[in-house]
Amino acid sequence: MRVVVIGAGGIGSLHASLLTDMDGVDEVLVVDTDAARASTVAARTGAHAARLDQAIKEADAVVVATPPEFHAQAVLPALAAGRSVLCEKPLSDSLEESVRMAAVGGHLEVGFQRRHEAAMVAARDASLGARIHLVHMTALDPVSPPRAPESWPAGEAAPVFLHSSVHDFDFVRWLTGQEVVEVTADGSRRDESRPDDPRGIESAVVLMRLSGGALASLDASWLHPGGYDIRAEIVTDREALTMGLSTRTPARHLDWAIEDGGAAWAGYLDRFGPAYRAELVAFLAAARGETKPATTGRDGVEALRIAIAATRSFVERRTVRLDEVGAAVG
Repeated sequence: MRVVVIGAGGIGSLHASLLTDMDGVDEVLVVDTDAARASTVAARTGAHAARLDQAIKEADAVVVATPPEFHAQAVLPALAAGRSVLCEKPLSDSLEESVRMAAVGGHLEVGFQRRHEAAMVAARDASLGARIHLVHMTALDPVSPPRAPESWPAGEAAPVFLHSSVHDFDFVRWLTGQEVVEVTADGSRRDESRPDDPRGIESAVVLMRLSGGALASLDASWLHPGGYDIRAEIVTDREALTMGLSTRTPARHLDWAIEDGGAAWAGYLDRFGPAYRAELVAFLAAARGETKPATTGRDGVEALRIAIAATRSFVERRTVRLDEVGAAVG
């Protein structure tokens, strides 16, 4: 197969590196608006730099890893050309545009790599057929320099929900097989208990009511002083399960002693490297018609709808029903 990676930033570079080392991939083409950066990534990974129109014409499959506001510019031409497309999350920063992409048809997947993480897959398999009572998610990114709210572009979803929690919003739907029907959210930032502008949220708590009666909660922050911490717990009528708690979790365990299990997770590429590889393997298998796609454009739309509902809940200080946020995609 010939696979095109559009976008030569951090995640695009990772995709190119994984693909060039993957069975069944004959050639990887790298496209970027910065031709020099595309050439650099291509040289480092063993791929080849190319122009967008040329690459889509020659591709069997396309991986889109540009910033979200540019996703449609790559996704729509690729789908129109009949290519299989894996688009990084979020599908778009615009709900209208996300719906438009999802409605095109064809093979469109969204980069929700947690669906391919071993422990999370095991938890989903173990809970099939069980009644799920509670899901609790923790998503903590390493502390970063403060950023003024106005430095983020205006949009329907707060940046913390659009760029980070969108993974958790997809995960809870996938794990439970239920839809989110109501969202209640609040947030803060390091130097302000409750910012007026939702773009200023750095830490948030989100409560979700699901269609099957389960409750899900999310603690999210961009202010973890020790590293990258992604965990989840699920309580069913059969058992309680945990994911992501290990000797590499960047936390000091005060009630139990552990042996040194290696450095704490530093970032998402470190934490989810195997999951990104598994995601690409599954995507290419679906592109060859061997398996069903792991995600659809609808999954991208639904995760964004939840992110928008969480933002509205924060701004309006109330519980927001999902049916208030655009129309669900069938």
